[in-house]
Amino acid sequence: MLHVSKLLILWVCTLECVYGSQKNLVLVGGNLQEDNERVYRLIVELAGGRGHAKIGLVTAANINPENSAQYYNEMFQGRYGAAEATWIPIDIYRKENNSDPEVVALINGMTGFFFGGGDQIHVIESFYIGDREESPALAAIRAKFEAGTVVAGTSAGASCQSSAVMIVFVGLSYNALAHGVKDYYDSNTPDEVAYNRSGGIGLAPRFVVDVHFSEKGREGRLIRLLADTKDEPNGATLGVGVDENTALHLTWDPDPDSAVGTVVGLGGVLMVDVSSASISTSRGFDIKDVVTSYLTEDDSVNFATKQVTFAPWKQSLSGNERFDHAAESDDIFGSPYAPYRKSREWTRVTTSLFNSRMDKHAVGRTFEENPKFEVVMSKEAGNAEAVGGNSTTTGNYVISYKGMTVKIHPYNAVSSADCCRGNQVVLLVLMSVYLFFCCARFY
Repeated sequence: MLHVSKLLILWVCTLECVYGSQKNLVLVGGNLQEDNERVYRLIVELAGGRGHAKIGLVTAANINPENSAQYYNEMFQGRYGAAEATWIPIDIYRKENNSDPEVVALINGMTGFFFGGGDQIHVIESFYIGDREESPALAAIRAKFEAGTVVAGTSAGASCQSSAVMIVFVGLSYNALAHGVKDYYDSNTPDEVAYNRSGGIGLAPRFVVDVHFSEKGREGRLIRLLADTKDEPNGATLGVGVDENTALHLTWDPDPDSAVGTVVGLGGVLMVDVSSASISTSRGFDIKDVVTSYLTEDDSVNFATKQVTFAPWKQSLSGNERFDHAAESDDIFGSPYAPYRKSREWTRVTTSLFNSRMDKHAVGRTFEENPKFEVVMSKEAGNAEAVGGNSTTTGNYVISYKGMTVKIHPYNAVSSADCCRGNQVVLLVLMSVYLFFCCARFY
């Protein structure tokens, strides 16, 4: 049975390679709204267009896979004109289907795939056999993808595409900074950040993927995860955080390291690079020289060169800043334990820095204490640049930037050090005065 399935996969791949093999991967940051025409239509067009696209719905991440599949059927086929939107019946309740020749044949008849949200570990458990042996179903999806068939995913359906280490489900930025990241998930401590060393299903290029990004203040956890795992076999120095209702459309041919990503939708994508960062954990987590870029609608990045290209309808903010000073924050990651949870706080502060005439730095601190962390953002690097413009989709004013450097350190420790230095200065002054009067007695 398995032998027949693998022959069928090879035959389909051979046929489709005739039509080209540019890879198309669409990573959506979750909370994809029904009226987000640009993202839905992009997926349908890449899958063959209205009236032709046959989209396989992979809802293994969801606790109720059939209901999730019904919803996306209504979206893709009912609202956005796909010819078919068919459930691929593989999930934690039906794992055996990952080796069923009929299911493999169903997969081979699709012209695109969409992975729904939920828990990314459920995708791994559903599509692998035993200890990470790829199932015939996953092999079929991979072969189709390699031959040019589009794969898209939202929320967990995007995170699970990772080739590098994969973030597992939930976890807060503050906990990552304070306690580090763990290679196992403990449901008794849901605020801790966990990751899977083996990564996801491996369709994405070699970077870490995070989702629900600005809305849930996940900047700190991505930075800490990259810092802690960059030297592991599946570690990476680069990560991308995709905002809700926003997509990063990746294309490459043939090398994934040469991928180009373009932002589609209403939010943005934060690119985090720790390749040149200095890291210390001797007195709590301390990192500097993290390079970040925030891309919004129609911006693109070449992952081989890390070169950012802003959309032509955006204008430079240099000399066109709207404010004198940058914003500050006392809850930079939008803690769920604050009296009022702040969404997109990091983005608010960083974009205000580039929109300020006088400030070169902006500061944010964590709501949580013991320890409290301070984040210092800087636009002093030579390649730092920002642009702004009115969205061609919504008309809202959006800001993009590149080359902003970030430093994170325990704020209490810094304060104590500053205090000690201050006390030393005072002591030296007092000693000088004392010696002056002592010497004066001899005249």
